[in-house]
Amino acid sequence: MADMIKDEVFGEVEFEKNIWWRSMDKTLYGSDVVIRVLVQDKNQEGILDVQRKAYQTYLENEERYIKEVPQYILDYYKWNYEEIDRVVYLEPGDQKDTITEERLFEMCKVFFLQIARDGSFGWVLGCSWIKNNGFVVLLSEQEPRILMKRDELRYIHKLNDDTFGLLVHDVANSWKGLTKHSFFGVEENLVIELEGSAEDSITDAQKKAYAEYLEKEEELFKRFSKMMLTVYAGSESKAEEMLSQGIPVNVATVLPKTLYIDKEGNYGWICYTSWDAGYIGVLLSDDEIYIMNEFDLREYRTKDKVKDEVLGLMFYDSMMHQKLLIVRLAGAVRTLPLHVRTMNGAKINDKVRAAYKRFLELNPTLWEELKDLTLEYYLGNYDEFIQYIEDPDELCKNKVNRENIVPELLEFTSLYISSSDGLVGWLCESLTDDDGLAFEFTDGKIKLIPQPEII
Repeated sequence: MADMIKDEVFGEVEFEKNIWWRSMDKTLYGSDVVIRVLVQDKNQEGILDVQRKAYQTYLENEERYIKEVPQYILDYYKWNYEEIDRVVYLEPGDQKDTITEERLFEMCKVFFLQIARDGSFGWVLGCSWIKNNGFVVLLSEQEPRILMKRDELRYIHKLNDDTFGLLVHDVANSWKGLTKHSFFGVEENLVIELEGSAEDSITDAQKKAYAEYLEKEEELFKRFSKMMLTVYAGSESKAEEMLSQGIPVNVATVLPKTLYIDKEGNYGWICYTSWDAGYIGVLLSDDEIYIMNEFDLREYRTKDKVKDEVLGLMFYDSMMHQKLLIVRLAGAVRTLPLHVRTMNGAKINDKVRAAYKRFLELNPTLWEELKDLTLEYYLGNYDEFIQYIEDPDELCKNKVNRENIVPELLEFTSLYISSSDGLVGWLCESLTDDDGLAFEFTDGKIKLIPQPEII
């Protein structure tokens, strides 16, 4: 195939790495830019008529795209603000409610107009918060649509479903749509992610699940918000008291970003958690709302799991049962796993259940005792610890106290229960102990012990 041709619509184009390309000079959003037109041709079959028609459509509607796209990118920026704020330094004026179109286009630029083999086309933008491929604005539908990955346009598979509307395949194992829902009184984008390959159609179970979700959405969000309020308030009774008094409660530190529905109709939210700039999965399709990591939610249909009458929903392999806990430790909310050691496929036993019940009974007053134990341990090993602390002056003997010592000294990693002897405790990493430490609970008492004694 010739490296360069003169096409009847595109003009002079050059072939390189599975695409035909040419450059065009444009003034976009106050800047002079050079946009490369990329016409896909992976199998070197030549430019297709559908691609020529797509380019003509783009040129005819270019001014409309230029006017409409900024609002969609602003929307995208606000939707992903928490993650953006985590990876790049944002100026005071870059906040969700203050970002302007002019400032936004200082942070991201249009580099390519990409045209797929089926005639789908869109702008590829580079930006300060996404390395390498940037993101895509799909222009070839009725209205612009943000695609998270450039690959979604390069190998685009899309369908218009009577229930979900426009769906685009993510090149992995899901169809993705986009809708808007109101959480905490603010309208937010919500991705709809449906398990399935590019060759799969949407299942009846997924459509039925979505209809059920829409009916229950408001009630589900109330229940989930109460769960989170209980974590922040410290107990369910305090949360109930706040709600009964009509106190406005807004625990917006955990925000649903995606509604995931698997082939069998299991569904739940994937939520952004501001306390660790991470994600959790929230299963909604069961009688109870269950917290898990986002991967367990996506793999829920195929994961080995058991619902225990005391511990709730647990995932397991040949050595361990586990679930995710959201807890308030040392004044901060954290996402930590609960691990139950059950070797060779052993089941959860009564010793484990009793141990977990002991933990739940102790939990409301647990931290006051942990503070005293940690302070005592620190002062008893002061000369060793002080060498490792970044700001030793702040934690010298005359300044250290039970309130400031825990977050500085220990990093909690998991709640651990041994199925053989029913021991339960928080596992911690320590600056001075390579094997770690554990706060172990027995007979209503808390002991600080070396971690190997409980594992």
